[in-house]
This record gives sequence, structure tokens and C-alpha cells, in this order.
Amino acid sequence: MTGKAASRGAGGAEGGTGRRRWAWRLVRNTVLWLIPAAALWALLTPSYNRFLELAGQNLVRLTESPDATRLLPRDDHYAAISRLDLPPSREVVGSLRVTDLHFPAILLVALFLAVPDVPWKERLAALGLALVVSAVFHVLLVLFWVKFTYATQLGDWSLARYGAFARNFWGLGKHLLDLPVKLALPFLLWTWFYLDRLLPRGEEA
Repeated sequence: MTGKAASRGAGGAEGGTGRRRWAWRLVRNTVLWLIPAAALWALLTPSYNRFLELAGQNLVRLTESPDATRLLPRDDHYAAISRLDLPPSREVVGSLRVTDLHFPAILLVALFLAVPDVPWKERLAALGLALVVSAVFHVLLVLFWVKFTYATQLGDWSLARYGAFARNFWGLGKHLLDLPVKLALPFLLWTWFYLDRLLPRGEEA
């Protein structure tokens, strides 16, 4: 093995060890940040739920004419889905546990604050942008939850107003967004910002 090749091999091994050490520090820091992140999430959840209910209601109303949807807070966690164009005895057509839409934010905050060797200013800027993207996703998820209820859960009323394509679109979309996409979102956003720190650097020519 030439001196140059040996140097590359040693550099590659050292770089691989450094990346593994960095990855283990990330895992350790993430575990340590989970409890503070959960406490912050629990503190902000009631206010954030009110924001999602209002923003989601406004988004749903963009898809209907006349405006009929109301999302009515029941407590800190639940909202009733109500329609103004139905009789008072039937106007509440479903409910939504708003808190369930955004609990993965605990992991998102922990992941972004746990990144080793990144200045705090950069970490907080990346976290802020990730939280904005997450908020947009959460409002979109409210839309899909409400439209899923309208399209598939109200029997003859749903059949009279939604065709087969619409029922499948809102039903499949709600299930995909509310399960795999919601749970994967913290990892997807973290990868967007930081995956390059785990990948091998290209060798110089």
C-alpha cells in the first residue's frame, strides 16, 4: 500500500469513527432532551390546539360554500366538528382529538436541540423553520380529518355529497397523513437539515 493510499485509509477510518461517535452523542442528547421537550409541549398544547382549531376551520371553509364548518373546543384536547347547515340536534357530526395531531413535536424538538457540534443560534434557527413546516402540516391534517368525517362517516349525507373518488381521496389521505407521515415528520425534517453530518465525506482526488 502506498503512503497516499495508507493516508486515505487512515483518514477514512478516523472519519468513520468520528461519525459513529457523533451519532452516539446525538442519540444520548436526544434522550436527555425528551423530558424538557415533553414538558414544553404539555405547557403549550392548550394554546396550540386553539390555534389549530381556528386555522383548520378557516382552511376547511375555503373548500365549501356557504361556510358551514365550525370546530368547537370541548376541553384542552378535543374539538367538536359542527355544521351550521344542519338542525341543532344534528349539527355536531364528529369530534377530533387535536392533541393527537402534534405529539410527535416532542421528538422533533428533542432531535433538533440534541445535534452535537452545532452552534445554538444555528440549532434554534433550524428548529424554528422545522416548527413552521410542522404547523403547516398540522393545519393540513385538520383539513383532512374534517373532510374525512364529511365524506365517509355520515351515512346517506356523505353519499349524497361525495362521490367515490372524493371518499377515497379524503379517506386515504387522512390515514396516510395521520399515521406514517405524522410519525415520520420529525425524522424527515431532521434529515433535511443534518443528514450530511452522518454521511461519508467524498474523498479528494
